[in-house]
Amino acid sequence: MTDINPLAERLRPRNLDEFIGQRHILAPDSPFMAQFLGGRLTSTIFWGPPGTGKTTLARLLCRHHGLTMHELSAVNATLSDVRKIIDSRTPLLNPQAVLFLDEIHRFNKAQQDALLPAVETGDVILLGATTENPAFSIIPALRSRVRLVEFHAFSVEDLIAGLSRAVTFLSKERRCETDAADVLEPLAILSGGDFRRALGLLDELWAATAPADGKKTLAREVLDRILPSFVVRYDRASDEHYNHASAFQKSLRGSDPQAALYWLAKMLDGGEDPRFILRRLMVTASEDVGLADPQALVQAETALRAFEHLGMPEGRLVIAQAVLYVATAPKSNAVIEALGDASGRIAKGESYPVPLHLSDAHYASAADLGRGIDYVYPHKSGSARITYLPDKLADAVFYRPKSPAERERMLKLQTFLTSHHRLPPQAP
Repeated sequence: MTDINPLAERLRPRNLDEFIGQRHILAPDSPFMAQFLGGRLTSTIFWGPPGTGKTTLARLLCRHHGLTMHELSAVNATLSDVRKIIDSRTPLLNPQAVLFLDEIHRFNKAQQDALLPAVETGDVILLGATTENPAFSIIPALRSRVRLVEFHAFSVEDLIAGLSRAVTFLSKERRCETDAADVLEPLAILSGGDFRRALGLLDELWAATAPADGKKTLAREVLDRILPSFVVRYDRASDEHYNHASAFQKSLRGSDPQAALYWLAKMLDGGEDPRFILRRLMVTASEDVGLADPQALVQAETALRAFEHLGMPEGRLVIAQAVLYVATAPKSNAVIEALGDASGRIAKGESYPVPLHLSDAHYASAADLGRGIDYVYPHKSGSARITYLPDKLADAVFYRPKSPAERERMLKLQTFLTSHHRLPPQAP
């Protein structure tokens, strides 16, 4: 392998001792390592962010077990390619074929279905790699037949260790002493947990740095020139879309305006549709604020209309304002709990017909059928208070105020009802 190959390929670990990070997988007492060291390789799907070692670990596994791994990419592979690999087995020398399928989530349902028989019988050991959450991208039948191993983005500390090793490698390979002390941490941070990206940046920085007296000193100023802006790792069509939306909504619910703004900025800078963000904001305004501050929903809905008028980039400020309002508003989940309680009673069989006095009476024969006869128009002062629930649920309580504002609102309602429906004093 020559320096024409990418640095990440030239530095690919040859054994587990050279593998950095992923300690939750590679710790000696982990279930994965117990199986690995036990001499049994089973169908497995590695999933996690790019540049975290999924392909490398698959190759190391096969090397350890003395197996030949056939590599395909689901981006351009066909079922015919898969069948050729399965058919290449020989009963004595090679009873199982090992198929590594990169980007396995790119196979559609029919293609994934076609893998099932060979995986089921053990004719093929399937090693898949994907950046998508298998819960969304892999069919249930295939998920149930493989082991799922999640890879994590590399920590800054792990990346610095890996980059230090790469600098030593470059110095020997290029026969040029290299000082990278000032750029290791920035490179690690800018790579966003992706070791392949970190190595690519290092290689580019090394090439852009002129030697002086037989030595290269990698500087932050040069790094800033070749990388003017950090590209956010965020894909609207991937699992990250849902992860970021979840973090955003939970930050709003947790009344953390700083975190809500951070996740908002990351989603917007990553190209998320602002309308999606505003819809999540409206959901939170109702689900987690509700009547504790009814203005929260008004602010969110108004922000959506204002954004439609303004567009980007000015619309960012409108969204941020509404996000801060919802994040700092008093919280109550009484609305969602009330609706859930009512739905729960119905689901348990408490589905009763509409009482006659509440039934529609806007047709000629309604009175003959008893419809609406005992209904009392409530706007008349001193009118009798009637029951609006079915008789068997007359004492049911679904809405239970939680916040001070909600309790005050209900107190005002009870005061009004008591006063409004009280019969006026009789004249002497």
